[in-house]
Amino acid sequence: MKTARRRWLASVPGWAALCSARLPALGTARLPPAAGLAAGSTAPAASLLFPGSASAQRYPAGPIRILIGFSAGGAPDSALRLIASRLERALGVGVVVENQAGASGTIAAATVARAAPDGQTLLFGVAANLAVAPAVHAKVPYETTRAFAPVIEVARGPYVWLVRSDVPARTMPEFVAWARTQGGRLNYASPGIGSVHHFAIERLKQICGLDLVHVPHSKGMYPGILAGDVQAMFDSMPGPLPYISGGQVRALAVTGPRRLAALPDVPTLNELGYADIGMSSWWGFVAPAATPRPVVDRLNAVIAQILSEPDVRATFAKWGIEPSPGSPDAFGQLIADEVAAWRERVAKTGIRTD
Repeated sequence: MKTARRRWLASVPGWAALCSARLPALGTARLPPAAGLAAGSTAPAASLLFPGSASAQRYPAGPIRILIGFSAGGAPDSALRLIASRLERALGVGVVVENQAGASGTIAAATVARAAPDGQTLLFGVAANLAVAPAVHAKVPYETTRAFAPVIEVARGPYVWLVRSDVPARTMPEFVAWARTQGGRLNYASPGIGSVHHFAIERLKQICGLDLVHVPHSKGMYPGILAGDVQAMFDSMPGPLPYISGGQVRALAVTGPRRLAALPDVPTLNELGYADIGMSSWWGFVAPAATPRPVVDRLNAVIAQILSEPDVRATFAKWGIEPSPGSPDAFGQLIADEVAAWRERVAKTGIRTD
């Protein structure tokens, strides 16, 4: 029987050549970036023969580490922790959230850019460290569109204009009128020079004809406004909610096309007759470039499912956050568009930290 089988195989065209060929060693081979925006990474050569199958079957191989470039308790951190707890259950592994605050979120982003492209280390990225910082800061150690594999956009949201509760203005027009009488003695907070908040308020100053002094607060804006160091600031949801409900600050306006369900009595800038600032907050997950596309796709599907859960959507709505999940490619396009837009803003305003 064995002799007959050998004779039959020998008659198959090309069988002898295949048997005598030298197969590549199953070590590492250079591959195109299946899920990333950068080339030049390595992956097991077996994946050339069976594309994506091994990585998809093995993922996740252990605990997942998610870095965020900002302090605990902020708006992006709150959203991330809500998702992370459900991601842990969905994937059956531990999910560790690590806050690496500082340098407009670029410390965390650089850490992820250097991580192994296996999906075990992710970045919960925001406009600040994925689009703004690379345009503003001269020495950011990564190029966003080449360093990361987009996974999924999570949410977009407006900014809320906040003033101290002792400011003698209960509406935005009243604030504008009062501020114009102060002769440049009013201060505003931002997380730092070149932050989204900095650009947003500089744009608001142009729109409303305000003279406000920028006071950066790299360790948190709320201590500054609560202490009276500044009188006003922009922040994204849900950050302001406890301070509004506690009576420490007052919300006078929101950016974007419509009012927030969480702040139904606060009008939009457009409603009040002002132009919108044209900026919004957005957040999402990225992985190191060259993370296998099957891993990216699995993460995308699981996180999209989490964002569709009624309790998650209800919590986001309460916070004034709009879920905006889509494909990895759609998020990649948003990032590319935002990188280009912020380079243009920086060129026009000259706000840089060289």
